[in-house]
Amino acid sequence: MKYFYKGDGPLWPHPLELYVRDVNFFRYNWHQEYEFLLLIEGEVNFCTDGKSFAMREGDVFLVNSNKGHAMVSQDKESTALVLRFAPEYFSDLEPSFRKIEIECVSTPKTRNESRLVRLRQYAAQMMLAAGSSAPGSRFTLRGAFNMLLGELLADFPVTSAEPRESPRDRKNMKTIRNVTDWLEKNYDRKIALEDAAKVARYNRTYFSSFFRRNVGIPFYDYLTRIRFRHALYQLNNTGHSLTDIAADCGFPDLKTFSSYYKRLFGEPPGERRRSIDTSSFTQAEESERIFLDLNAHGIEEKLRGFAQLIQNEPTPSAQPENNTHQELDRIAELCGQIMKIAGAKSSLPYTFANFRHETKIAENGA
Repeated sequence: MKYFYKGDGPLWPHPLELYVRDVNFFRYNWHQEYEFLLLIEGEVNFCTDGKSFAMREGDVFLVNSNKGHAMVSQDKESTALVLRFAPEYFSDLEPSFRKIEIECVSTPKTRNESRLVRLRQYAAQMMLAAGSSAPGSRFTLRGAFNMLLGELLADFPVTSAEPRESPRDRKNMKTIRNVTDWLEKNYDRKIALEDAAKVARYNRTYFSSFFRRNVGIPFYDYLTRIRFRHALYQLNNTGHSLTDIAADCGFPDLKTFSSYYKRLFGEPPGERRRSIDTSSFTQAEESERIFLDLNAHGIEEKLRGFAQLIQNEPTPSAQPENNTHQELDRIAELCGQIMKIAGAKSSLPYTFANFRHETKIAENGA
């Protein structure tokens, strides 16, 4: 079984997909659904709305509806949890949220903020529940989804998307799609900026700035990443020589391909080829999204860590007792606050130390 879930039935009246995938496919695209990403491991470069973001393990990003985006791995092994959901999940409960944009992206400075920790928690809980057959798991899945939506609306900047939509925006996206589709079909041959500009029906100078403004990276950088993604596929799934792979994927020569590979991964592609156990690969189409198996090494542990469900290792008895006392202190204090709100007489703060003291007196009296 795979880490893949597609919502249907009464719990999911609108499109929703949830999955864990290898970051192995770099292509500029956009869709009506929102897309929430949690990077489980590795490093990726994420491009959207004319900007580029470096993402590390634990980072999250929300792609708004109809926003062009692309993601490429900067590591040999990068894995992401992806949640795609229809805008109607917002607008059904609040019609004024029919077209909104939410600014949600973590950075090294904000990565450990409680609001981002909660987003990771809810997304991981969703994926774990989706793969569980336990009674009530479907309700846990939907509940965590609702909490994730509530967190996005409550703790992140929300703006109306109405003013930003225009025929010009749609025309620009259509032009970019035409160019990127053309690159997918012609990446293996020599391509100049002028060639792509002709596809877009712009002059060379204007097209260069137009492409970068809409995609977030320069044209030749995008083209190189397309070629590199195809080369990685051949490297992992074929027995072709490195020279043939470089030529087949549009690189001028093996040196150019090897230099780019080493700059990203810190080693020449030959090392990767020697480390591959080809018997362990599942052959797939190059454009296919690769969903990870439920038994994929380390994924469940990381998800449980994000979901705050990691089981603590056994420790000397004194440590669990201290942890338990701290937890009970918090519970007792909350109970005291509730009693105060209810009008009961309560001497706050009431802690577990008070409870232990009173219990000891009762035991001595008995």
